Amino acid sequence: MSFSVDFFMKVIVTEQPCGYKSEVIAKKIDRGVKIEIFSECEDVSKFGKVLPILSAKDVLTRIPENIVYRKANLRHSTCIIPWVVLKAAEIELELNVKKLPRIEFEDDF
Repeated sequence: MSFSVDFFMKVIVTEQPCGYKSEVIAKKIDRGVKIEIFSECEDVSKFGKVLPILSAKDVLTRIPENIVYRKANLRHSTCIIPWVVLKAAEIELELNVKKLPRIEFEDDF
């Protein structure tokens, strides 16, 4: 007897300045990645619904032409969710490692 197991990556984004929680799920399908987004933010939820299955080329395309950023009709230009979508897809396609940057803010003294 064999069992089919679905593997996917889930990225949970909390503690954003907006206060909304979002979950980005990336699931490899053939040579692409299907993205699903569950969010308390209406704009982010709508964004998740318009994303196509992403290919490696889609993920690695420069920002001005990148389909993920072009589909991100979000109110806040600094919303991290488009970046999270690309990072999750990149990892799911084995194009990069599962490592996040560290960002620190320092006030001038």
